[in-house]
Amino acid sequence: MQARQSDRVRTRATGSCKTARGMQWEIQVDDLSQGGCRVDDPRHGLELGSFVKVLIAETGPHDAEVAWRQGDRVGMEFLKPLPQQVFKLLSTEQWSAARDEFNRAGSTLPMRRVV
Repeated sequence: MQARQSDRVRTRATGSCKTARGMQWEIQVDDLSQGGCRVDDPRHGLELGSFVKVLIAETGPHDAEVAWRQGDRVGMEFLKPLPQQVFKLLSTEQWSAARDEFNRAGSTLPMRRVV
């Protein structure tokens, strides 16, 4: 079994998940790390290996891959880890501050060009 790359925290964050086919629904994030999250998927709409866009407490979208499924539980791995400060704010349930930090951090990312 592979060792976990980052610490997970329990959370009550809500959000949404959107598949490449455009299906979107609300989710409850059970636990979160900088590298991924776990959600319940009782509809079994998330297929192993599929890529999705995840919104967590108004941050995102975060691109993720469905890494594992165990019954109704699904683990998603973010393609790009959450920024440290955004993760810290989400883990302490400071939703508005996390959203503001995510938006601020996104606006300072380097760009190749503006079209």
